[in-house]
Amino acid sequence: MNRRSWLLATAAGLASMPSRPAFSAAYPVRPIRMIVPFLASSSPDLLARMLGSELGSRLGQPIVVENMPGAGGLIGTTALKRAAPDGYTLGLLANTQLISSHMYPKKPYDLANDFTPITCFSGGASVVVVKSSSNIRTLRELVDKVRREPGQYNYASSGKGSIAHLAAEALLRPHGAKAVHIPYKGGPEITTALLNGQALFGVPVASTTQPYLRSGQLTPLAVTTESRSPILPDVPTIREALPPGYVIDNWGGIFAPGKLPDAVLTLLFKHLHDIVAEGKLDAHARSIGAEIRLSKSPAHFSDFVRAEDRQYGKWMADIGVTNES
Repeated sequence: MNRRSWLLATAAGLASMPSRPAFSAAYPVRPIRMIVPFLASSSPDLLARMLGSELGSRLGQPIVVENMPGAGGLIGTTALKRAAPDGYTLGLLANTQLISSHMYPKKPYDLANDFTPITCFSGGASVVVVKSSSNIRTLRELVDKVRREPGQYNYASSGKGSIAHLAAEALLRPHGAKAVHIPYKGGPEITTALLNGQALFGVPVASTTQPYLRSGQLTPLAVTTESRSPILPDVPTIREALPPGYVIDNWGGIFAPGKLPDAVLTLLFKHLHDIVAEGKLDAHARSIGAEIRLSKSPAHFSDFVRAEDRQYGKWMADIGVTNES
């Protein structure tokens, strides 16, 4: 689909958005908080700050990014859920928040129903990486090494219930391989753990690994997406490297607390649509190994979140990942 057709389809999505309660007050009249349940300098944080600058200029009020990492995103996501649905608290959440919600016997939140999904915003691959001095050069070598010595190696994740946690377990468990899970607060700490020798491997978002891949300190073994990543074109997918493999396509989106008034939802989506359509963010996103995405409408994004929620819930149940894993 070319850009003109895409814009027309998005405009049609705007026209078909469901009705919400009226909102008569002027908006916005004060700064807007954007909760990011990830570490500072992580890919979601960098994207949130990049977006916040553009969105704040359009709204005439600053967007203040507030990092709330930890517990697989539970801390920041719960804070967003509890905020007033007045448009003054937004959040950049990701599919890691869907995953972590399935870690508990009773889900602490429902991303589609407890929040107002506004639009998908970003995406990209995760990548299986090892320290280059490990001399592991293929994904099969890594899995075989861990399988031969069960429980003798560590892997680092960005917290229980994170994408990095699920991706590692989905890699090991089908092959009968067992490693010790060391959870951290975010993706940047995964690379630190690898470089310090605290973990044998990790599966961080590809964007956080770029400086270390370029310097030769880390070796990429496989990416989690269905197709090879444009920023790592010579690195195989997990399905190529170790069939049948699996696919995890990372995404991040803009959310608000549940029952956001229709007028605010429409305004925010319009500004986000215009920012993406202008292409101002594309080059910056590519520089950190991410890509910019946009949903046709909030309704389409809400349907997408529900479908992803069902998929991850089933997948985690099938491979047995829980809060005790």
